[in-house]
Amino acid sequence: MSLPTSQTTAAAGNALDAYLDRIQNLPPTPTVLIKLIDLFRRPEAEVDEVVQLLRRDPALALEVLRRCKNSLVGNDADIHEVDEAVYRLGFFEVYEITVALLGTRMLSASKMAAGFPLEELRRHSSLAAIAAGALAQEVGESEGMAFTTALLHDVGKLVFALAEEARYASIFYECKRTGGSLSQLEKAVFGFDHSEIGAHLLQRWGMPEEIVTPVFEHIDPAGHTTPAKLTVMTYAASALAGHIQSQAKTRFADLPAAKFVMEFLQLQPGQVNGWEHLVRSRVARLFVLETPPA
Repeated sequence: MSLPTSQTTAAAGNALDAYLDRIQNLPPTPTVLIKLIDLFRRPEAEVDEVVQLLRRDPALALEVLRRCKNSLVGNDADIHEVDEAVYRLGFFEVYEITVALLGTRMLSASKMAAGFPLEELRRHSSLAAIAAGALAQEVGESEGMAFTTALLHDVGKLVFALAEEARYASIFYECKRTGGSLSQLEKAVFGFDHSEIGAHLLQRWGMPEEIVTPVFEHIDPAGHTTPAKLTVMTYAASALAGHIQSQAKTRFADLPAAKFVMEFLQLQPGQVNGWEHLVRSRVARLFVLETPPA
């Protein structure tokens, strides 16, 4: 893997490439998503550029319009064109909806992952994305990059599910049953874990390093010498998403994972509690955005 060169070897990169090359039903490069991310990272990007990009994919544009209408009420819901949606909701709101749609499309692209709970993975990724965006707002970082990175952070699990099918599903469920480390078992069986293969795929797709590195490091940011803020935010968002999905009654701030997050991001327990409350309150909105067309 060539990510970054100091963290890996050419042999490891070749092994990851060979593994990806043998997967026949791997999702294609998400060209629209990559271009949208590039636009979001450019402060001088024009709204018209976003509109033109969305119009290249008519099915996507129609779904963006539908979900924008679901996000508005009253007369504000009378939207007929993508440019209206961008102006009414704002670039970030439309960006978030579009990225979520593209991520859902990617995670649902294949029906070949026999036995693996793709819907559970999709829901976890969506919830983590919302959590990361909210946390970025709390600590003064880019909401868009945090949202996108968290949405893609577990793409390596999709890779394994497509490549190994029932074999990986068995490994995944065994770890859930025993509480063991999925990453460690993946390395024992395949020689690398989902963070490595996922980051390598994103790198091959041409995703910016700003996103690739946190995906690579998100499982154990404390194990890296100088983890980026976005890495720790992705780790925190994934942990909170898992905590919410577990339906546990304890506060996230009381969990061991929160201690590292609070120290690194210089957050107080009250801020973490407020973040968790905000994310939980946005879950209902997520359900609205995911409601399929009639």
